[in-house]
Amino acid sequence: MSQQPRVYTDPLTKMMLWIEHFTNVLLTSKYNPFYYHGAIPQFFLWVLFLSGLLLFAYYIPTIDNAYLCKERINAFTSVDYITNTIPFGSVVRGIHRYAGDAMVLTIILHALRVWFTDRYRQYRWLQWFSGIVLLLFVLFIGQTGYYLVWDERSLVLTRMTVAAFDAIPGIGPGLKAWFLNGEAITNLTLSNFLFIHIGLSFFLLFGLWVHYIRMARPVLTPPPVVNYALMAILMIVVFAYPVHMEKPAVINSVPSGFEMDIFFLWPYAMLTSMPPMAFWITLIGLIVFFSVLPMPFLVQAGAQDKIEPVHPAEVNDKCTGCSLCDKDCPYEAIEMVPAPAGSRFKLRAVVLSHRCSTCGLCVGACAFDAIDIPELPDNVVIEKMKNLLASSPSTPSS
Repeated sequence: MSQQPRVYTDPLTKMMLWIEHFTNVLLTSKYNPFYYHGAIPQFFLWVLFLSGLLLFAYYIPTIDNAYLCKERINAFTSVDYITNTIPFGSVVRGIHRYAGDAMVLTIILHALRVWFTDRYRQYRWLQWFSGIVLLLFVLFIGQTGYYLVWDERSLVLTRMTVAAFDAIPGIGPGLKAWFLNGEAITNLTLSNFLFIHIGLSFFLLFGLWVHYIRMARPVLTPPPVVNYALMAILMIVVFAYPVHMEKPAVINSVPSGFEMDIFFLWPYAMLTSMPPMAFWITLIGLIVFFSVLPMPFLVQAGAQDKIEPVHPAEVNDKCTGCSLCDKDCPYEAIEMVPAPAGSRFKLRAVVLSHRCSTCGLCVGACAFDAIDIPELPDNVVIEKMKNLLASSPSTPSS
């Protein structure tokens, strides 16, 4: 079987492997964060859930007085109360803010590593596509968090979002009414923002389940030492760059500007530099482009570069139904089914061709030579290994 051509140049992969090797020298492979690049964003998700729960206990989703009282009680004053009155309230708010930034940053690094090592095609298309959906939801959830503060920045972002929705033909007015929970900004608008912020956050758990569904042993969390180090870095940032608030939002005012969060608010920077329809076309184009990257037709430069289809492993009559191959397969590509009539064994392994990556782990797991890769049998692999060892200059002479 001819070797499949590399879509990306070897130097990128070599650079990634060199960085991982250098990190192994410093931290050992057990604590190398590159080996937990998918679990680290999930760690920050748990931090966001916990810190958000603490903030939710004191948050009031209104834009005007909730009751007839001497002091205004609304979203802005409740966030101000959390930040400046409650002990360690500003720390919790800072943790929530910067954990969100850290989650986006580590998701992007996770995607880049998967991209540069070309591990998103064929049987991994579901992980790639679901990862894009998760990233979009994380970005939207983070943006609604900025609306909830209800300062001048929140007002500007809300107006820009409404203008962007309003520019969409046909469904634009409906999206605007859904977003505002009515035709204008009211107390119901803040309640809607809070519902979106919390409700979509729980949807992330379902998205993660889809993201992991074809992985037999996903790494869900880094080692405790790595978690402690990540939390220490987060706390350093929280105290070095404490969060603050803009002026309170006034509906009839026209704020001149606000502080930009490059991780969550970059779409609004695009909105300020192009018409709303151009913004939607650009944004949807980027989403579609990255979503279809796993499709083979995008990387076939010519007939000579055509990526060959994956040839799945095959199971023969030697299968005893021990299920060791099923347990070792990292992609849920092997299924144990009842053995045919007349067999002296109860189960038999079946390879799901659309999930098989021909990695060969099942071949090594089988003690009965009952499973093999058709174009590369294990006896051929063993023979090649012997020849390589024999030709190696480091092989001791007999």
